[in-house]
Amino acid sequence: ITCGESFNHYIQRDKKDNHVLVTKGIYSTLRHPSYTGFYYWAVGTQLILCNPLSTILYGCAAWTFFRYRIEYEEETLRKLFKEYEDYASRTYVGIPFL
Repeated sequence: ITCGESFNHYIQRDKKDNHVLVTKGIYSTLRHPSYTGFYYWAVGTQLILCNPLSTILYGCAAWTFFRYRIEYEEETLRKLFKEYEDYASRTYVGIPFL
């Protein structure tokens, strides 16, 4: 809802006319709230199931996936929005060590 037409499941390499950098709402604190939520959901479901091995494996798999995806996405966003660097400096990813 906050992103409107600027949200897409695919990382956009080209800036469209209606593409804006969303910095309000939850994005004023977290740069990637859906990634953060999915990461904690993946780890949390395994914690609830009391499965320590799966908790570690899910955590590592999700962390690795988001590490590379966020790195690529942020590189792209820096190219598309000159103000992204400032935005990134005052917000968090929300996933440990990213």
